[in-house]
Parts: sequence; structure tokens; C-alpha cells
Amino acid sequence: MSTELNLAEREREMAMKWLDFTVENFVENMRKLRIRNTGALMASFQKQVIGTATGQLQLRLSYALYGKFVDMGVGRGMGAGVRRGDDGFDRIRNSRGQLRRRQRKARKWYAKEIYAQTKRLSELMSELHGQILISTVADAVPSQPVTIQF
Repeated sequence: MSTELNLAEREREMAMKWLDFTVENFVENMRKLRIRNTGALMASFQKQVIGTATGQLQLRLSYALYGKFVDMGVGRGMGAGVRRGDDGFDRIRNSRGQLRRRQRKARKWYAKEIYAQTKRLSELMSELHGQILISTVADAVPSQPVTIQF
């Protein structure tokens, strides 16, 4: 029972450290790509580790929705409610309907990093469970020699 409790504590601790490290990497990626209009996206990260009744852990990492749009390079266009005949259309688009602002480019701060970090988390958890398994087997091996007679 104590081994299971110890395993649960170690899993939770590792999950929290992984979340902290992942958020640090996301913020570092945003700084490298100069994604910091107001800093709201960097400040919007929330992380949570939830234990379920079945003993599994759920990790929740949330951030502002527009962070996805920045990562994909989409989202810049006419504002809500702007129609072709309105003054707002002429301010935003030229006579050919093209945006007057610079072209938006995808700034990949999320997709590659979450893939790499998720893979790393699975490796860390596998290693933790392997260590626990080895220590459990080592504890179960008798300390005195065993003789088998046929």
C-alpha cells in the first residue's frame, strides 16, 4: 500500500514539474518568435494536475484561445459586423479587397513543443514505473539463499 501511495505522490510531483517546464518552454518560444503584443498570452497559462478515482492522473494546461490563431497564422481579417459598404471595410481593405496590414505568418510556438514534451512525459512516466517495478522485485527477493531439491 505504501508503494502505491509513494508512486502516486511521485507521479503527481513529476507531472507538476513537467507542466512547469513545458510552460517555461512555451514562454521561451514566444519570446524567440516575438509574440508579446500585450503579454496576455504569456500570462494566461494555467496548469492543473487532477487525480481521478481510478488512480490515473489528468493534466490540464490551458491558455488564451487566440494563442492557437497565432500558432496557425490565421485570424486577421475584417472585424465583427464590418460589411462591404461600411466605412470599416475601406479602413481595413483596399479597393481589391486585400488587407492593408502586413501579411500574417504562422509563428509555431505550440505544435512542435507540445508534441516533444508529451513524448518526454511518457518517457519519464515509463522510467518512473520501471524504477518502482525494479525496487518492488528487489524487495521481494529473499535475502538468504534458497535451495531447491528435486
